[in-house]
Amino acid sequence: MLLTACTAPKPAVVKKDPGLYIQPHEVAVKVKDGWLTAKTITLGDYVTSSRTNGVAANTPPKQWRNVSDAFYFTVKTASEQFPVQVLSTPRITFSNRPLPAYLNSLTGDAPLWYTTLGAVSSAPLKSWEFILKRNLSFLELNDNKPVGVLRSATDEVRVSAHNRYGTRNSYEKVCYEFQLKGIPVAAVIPGETPQVWIHEKADAAMRQTLAGAMLALIFNDKLGERR
Repeated sequence: MLLTACTAPKPAVVKKDPGLYIQPHEVAVKVKDGWLTAKTITLGDYVTSSRTNGVAANTPPKQWRNVSDAFYFTVKTASEQFPVQVLSTPRITFSNRPLPAYLNSLTGDAPLWYTTLGAVSSAPLKSWEFILKRNLSFLELNDNKPVGVLRSATDEVRVSAHNRYGTRNSYEKVCYEFQLKGIPVAAVIPGETPQVWIHEKADAAMRQTLAGAMLALIFNDKLGERR
């Protein structure tokens, strides 16, 4: 009996997920803005082109009537690239399309940020849209409330916002958190010194999409976003 007790297999130890906001998940961000060169941003392996004002041709928002603060750019990697369009439009623009309850309950004239992320060669039929509240309240930030959605035809990532790295009841260091099936897989603090985290649970295709969405937020902040 003693031998049996000593040689009995030990239960497997389940490694606890340390969460998103740790150093191994942080991704370097560099903003290049020289006197003679246009602003570009590097996020890990992803590099943007400079921005172009307006709505790109042959995109759905080109037909929308109420659009402001529009610009677009390209995100490049060593193997491929994809376009990103950013603009602001009121919620009524989406009156004929389903939205999450926290966006659908907004008044028709409530401003939203709308971003499209084009398909790439590895997934040529899959494109994403990123819809985000433009005006955030302290209550939402204090409680990490959902404020947007990043979605494709088959997948959906909930986006929340918090100020845990700043001061409560303030817009200091607003952090946007991307949650896949309830698990935070990426986050970005646009700010003066941008910070980005991407969890290892995000696969290569998801990392690329998240990078595009977060680069849009960083670019927007660097252009002097007005709340």
